[in-house]
Amino acid sequence: MAFSRFPLPLQRALAAAAVLIVLAIALPWLLAPLAAAQLRGKLRERGLEARWDRLAFSWPLTLDVRGLSVNRTTSADPVVTARHVLVALGPRGLSLRPRVARLVLEDAHVTLPASGGDEDGVATAAADEDPRGGPASPRVRAAAQQLADALLLPARRLPELRLSALQLQRGDSLFARLDAVTLTHRADGLQFAATGMLSGERAIPFDVTLRWDRDDRLVGRVGVRVPQNERGWGVLALTMDGRITQDRRAGVLRVAQGTHVSVGRAEMKLSGEVARAGPRVRLALEVDGLTAHDVQRSLPRAVLGPLADLAVSGSWDWHASLDVNVDEPDSARFTADVIPHGLQLGDSDTGLRLSRLSEPFQAEIHVPKGIVYRDLSAANPNFRPIERISPLLRYALLTNEDGGFYRHRGFNTEAIQLAMAANLRAGSFKRGAGTVTMQLARNLFLGHRRALSRKGQEVVLAWVLEHLTGLSKDRLLEIYLNIIEWGPDVHGAAEASRFYFDRDPADLTVDEALFLTVLVPSPSRWRTRVDAHGELRPWARAQMAYIARKMADHGWLPPEQVPDATTLRVTLRGAAAQVFTPADSTLDAREVVHF
Repeated sequence: MAFSRFPLPLQRALAAAAVLIVLAIALPWLLAPLAAAQLRGKLRERGLEARWDRLAFSWPLTLDVRGLSVNRTTSADPVVTARHVLVALGPRGLSLRPRVARLVLEDAHVTLPASGGDEDGVATAAADEDPRGGPASPRVRAAAQQLADALLLPARRLPELRLSALQLQRGDSLFARLDAVTLTHRADGLQFAATGMLSGERAIPFDVTLRWDRDDRLVGRVGVRVPQNERGWGVLALTMDGRITQDRRAGVLRVAQGTHVSVGRAEMKLSGEVARAGPRVRLALEVDGLTAHDVQRSLPRAVLGPLADLAVSGSWDWHASLDVNVDEPDSARFTADVIPHGLQLGDSDTGLRLSRLSEPFQAEIHVPKGIVYRDLSAANPNFRPIERISPLLRYALLTNEDGGFYRHRGFNTEAIQLAMAANLRAGSFKRGAGTVTMQLARNLFLGHRRALSRKGQEVVLAWVLEHLTGLSKDRLLEIYLNIIEWGPDVHGAAEASRFYFDRDPADLTVDEALFLTVLVPSPSRWRTRVDAHGELRPWARAQMAYIARKMADHGWLPPEQVPDATTLRVTLRGAAAQVFTPADSTLDAREVVHF
């Protein structure tokens, strides 16, 4: 039958259908080159190049890439590799621009830039002149803005995700692996699930499940398996039940009051918000009626460390808050209050042996490479009661390490605020907020392993030392001054004074006390304070002069005794002088060395 014999309306309908069929068949082959060119162009704008084994465009609007490899234009090393990437597009309301409706990523490897670090790996309260004022660094501001924008993405319109076997590498080290990640849209809301592991000294497996209902109720669980050495694995489980709302017009994500977060048997109340303006973060956390038994039942032994055996009766409340505006670093506020209810140490002696600290005892001092021992009693000729240590050294150390030592009770919230502001402006860890009591807890009980759990143990032990042991501030400082490291196997003020100056710590000069003070943050590198010719480096002089000025501000040094950086001089007469004395020299080892 001839096509012309059909009625004209039917002819037109059949012609339109034929065109649509041809387009449906041919469009993927027509769009694939366009999609490839568009993808390469977008990546090139970001300094990236892409290669793949196969790229196909299927109907409706689905891009399928096999054997993907993306590298920087300046390097052949791949930034992203993936066996399979699939991107499905969908309509965006009345807009003609489509949106990503589904993303599949399989067998992928992502390499991120190596993170930078400070040169010495330490920061002290008064290491540099650090006047208040100034904005946050551009890097911090950009990262904070990206985080705020990510939290305010229209969650209910996010693409469905299916990720599997995704490895995340920073520099040369693998730091995370995501075995499976799914984000699914359901009639009652969003469902998110993830399993994987965090890399470190040992791999730490984790799993996450979250459900965000249409009424903004968020319910979820995070489980982390913590290695416990010979004890196997412990499970740290965190659950959440509360309301999370996105006010995208105002640019604010809110965590409603009454939101509950539980860690084992310890239940907390959380509230706060993240605002795009600033960006600004405000959080408040309240825990009431905690007992040591609750905490020890809720956290794995590996997280608790020596706190696992600490015997404490009574209970306590803990209220904390944080307010950080990236636009105004100096407005950062942090509060933390412990409200005790009949708290006291138990009668049974634990592995910590806190009761011994009030009397002469054998100190086990944790150093980066192990443990050294010092007898803190009159039997040790190098032990010095606090009154036999020069006030110049005592106050110089407190100025640099913990200016609020005699005012705070374990940790210093004002110092934390100043440190947050300084680090926001610097864009790196420039200033610390550790106290002498926290350092004492670290040196006597915890060691120097860098871990979040160790820092938490340090804060708790500092509070216990200040509140529950009955030790005076002077006794805490006395122990500290007799155990801290000042050089190679040099511990305590007496050993340090002899090693560097061949004198008693009661007889130190201002310059000598300042010199010993600047060694404390990195004692193993004391030799870097001088150059190859034995001259004190300018930055060390500047540090010493700054500490002296701050001592005067505290009323710990008469203003007329504050030295100028150019006038600072020290003379090495102890064993340290031998470093600058050739082995075949006719000079006596006690010959002076001037800086």
